Amino acid sequence: MTEPPPSRSLATEARPPADTAPDLTGITVFRAGVRIRDRITVPVHGRPYPVSPVSAGFVVLRADRLATDHRLAADALRLGRPVVLVGPATGPAAALARATDSHWSSTAPPEEVHFLTPRGFVADRAAAIRRRQAERPEADLPPQRVAALGVGPRPYGTTAALRTALDRARAVVGTDWTFDTTLPAAGLRLPTGVSRHVVPYDITDYDRTIRGFDTALTALQRAGVDEVALLIEGNPDTLDVLDGVGLTHRTLDLVPGVPVAVAAAGEVTARLRPQPFGSGLAYLSGLPGRHGQSQRQLLAELSRYLAGGLSCVLVEMTLSDLASAVEAVRRAPVPKTVVVLADYSSPSARIRVAHARSPEDVRAVIARGRGVLSTVLVFDDPAGDLARALR
Repeated sequence: MTEPPPSRSLATEARPPADTAPDLTGITVFRAGVRIRDRITVPVHGRPYPVSPVSAGFVVLRADRLATDHRLAADALRLGRPVVLVGPATGPAAALARATDSHWSSTAPPEEVHFLTPRGFVADRAAAIRRRQAERPEADLPPQRVAALGVGPRPYGTTAALRTALDRARAVVGTDWTFDTTLPAAGLRLPTGVSRHVVPYDITDYDRTIRGFDTALTALQRAGVDEVALLIEGNPDTLDVLDGVGLTHRTLDLVPGVPVAVAAAGEVTARLRPQPFGSGLAYLSGLPGRHGQSQRQLLAELSRYLAGGLSCVLVEMTLSDLASAVEAVRRAPVPKTVVVLADYSSPSARIRVAHARSPEDVRAVIARGRGVLSTVLVFDDPAGDLARALR
């Protein structure tokens, strides 16, 4: 592994005061993730390629909760899941990294964030990146600078950086959903004269979608387009899109964002007390085969987190994935509330709430996810008070 200088972030707006309580559903983790994303690299076509700890799922904990949740964090690392500690935790983070044979990277105060990345996770991500960049890149392409922009569902102090990158671009690449829904919702528009290049989103073959982004960028590079903006829903590193973007004759700048499901978790539950995502969360994806997991592994991991009282944000959940979520909720020792979201932040958004004390309600809510990819929030709610407050 090599450790070149950190990736360049285009987002330079003000940080929060040091004494502000961390918002685990805000941009803090993802802004820090840009700053350390080049600390772990793997060779791809003879070049170092970054492995981001905030891709393919992760666990986030407030650092002052580590003493309470130490075993949960250690279990997550041994399962191959990165753990992010937000706040001062240099000694405990270093000790936990040694105990679990994990990489440890951190950012300095006032926004101190520690990233623990299991070696097994690095190996799995390296295999995925190499698979998605299996074709050797053309050797004689002209240089190109790509700005990967996290857009939506809201701007998180990055509006100026997003507008600057869009104004500089000669071409913009994104999906039709991003162009038509997310960009306007974020209060952004394409500059006059910039060319728009749409990549179809294929939920049946995610690798094909990822290859579509690189194909569009390479076609522009071949045509001599040297400044391109790449629109990515939420946070650029978290949707795996960058896995397929080769770095031959290409530089990459990032504007971080917040994954749509994480933002939804914060917004939907903002008025609840206690705050379900205030001390920690696990961010996991459905379609486990895409990340080298089985349904059985997804169920076991989800059951571990829910049994430990950790709130979960589950994304791109198919009907089979939803069945695993229901089973994990059933096994949990403390009753949970389940919130199912579809098309969040769009005009057609749907939010459904159920409490585990009513298994029929949970099954009914889950059944409505048939045929779509849903986002699911699950959190402790012993008496059902939070579920009632959300209805």
